[in-house]
Amino acid sequence: MVTRTEKRLLRPDFAAPSITSSLLADFRLVGASLTRFTLRARKGFAMSGMPYMFIVAEGHCRVGLPDGRTIKLEPGDAVMALGGAPTQLAVGGRVSSYADMGEVWDANAGPPTSLEGYERPVDIAWGDGPVGCVLIGSAMTLSHRAGTPPVQKTLPAVLLARDSETRLRFWTAALVQMLDAESAKPSDGFAAISTMTSQFLMAQILRTHLAANAPALSDILDKGRSRALASLMRRLQRHPENAWTLADMAKAAGMSRTAFAEVFARATGTTPFRYLTGCRMNAAADLLRNTDLPITDVADRCGYRSERAFRDAFVQAHNMRPLAFRKAQRAKDDAIARV
Repeated sequence: MVTRTEKRLLRPDFAAPSITSSLLADFRLVGASLTRFTLRARKGFAMSGMPYMFIVAEGHCRVGLPDGRTIKLEPGDAVMALGGAPTQLAVGGRVSSYADMGEVWDANAGPPTSLEGYERPVDIAWGDGPVGCVLIGSAMTLSHRAGTPPVQKTLPAVLLARDSETRLRFWTAALVQMLDAESAKPSDGFAAISTMTSQFLMAQILRTHLAANAPALSDILDKGRSRALASLMRRLQRHPENAWTLADMAKAAGMSRTAFAEVFARATGTTPFRYLTGCRMNAAADLLRNTDLPITDVADRCGYRSERAFRDAFVQAHNMRPLAFRKAQRAKDDAIARV
């Protein structure tokens, strides 16, 4: 029989997430299509229109960026554009315009949010002759239920990540083997695997960028999140009657629930629900002092659907029942008026 002490020892001790982990939690994919591109001499393609990333699995290629620069990519190097900025990738030839490309991949027809039609790996091969480059690509659909993550606004239009920083070469080698096995023997569930794998690869690229730019990002994020929190706190004060959930508050602040809870606690020294309870108790005290509303109506206007739940919360906050509080406040106001 396991004792209570042993149960505590067996329970994992989860430390509070780091700032980087909280920022990464803001990014969620609802769809992604893993595609293997095999490019031969003087072949390439253009990409734009929706979030995407590419990682070099074999060989090398060149990427043409929106600012006109051309950069060589080696195995494990990655390029990602969460805003869908245009890029061109090619083996040989010039990387200067879509006209130089052998083919154009239309990203605007990217993964549907339903994930239907992506239950099998996609392989695209262009050109003849020896293979110049093999890329693992993913066109992605980002979740915007909590709004655009504040950190996304600080990212470059096209984010480049070197294998020396991300160590993605190891993962892409395993990914190529997985795609081979999946193509040889397809099985249901690949759409979900594709999305979760893309989520991991995206997080690894972002993680490297955040680590390299932590000092600069800190000020930007703190200012942006401070404004978002201030706006939310005003809404909680003005609308304590709403049936607020953690998801509602996080969405209003433009963050994931994990990031929101951590940022809120760090900024205010309390939890979101304790702060909300404080707003409700302040509103209740004001209504009891200045109106003759029945207790059930006061409870309803402060977000409580049960008079008993409201009474218990009020007693905990003010050390007296609502009616006793009203009588005490009225007596105090009368005494002041007689002076």
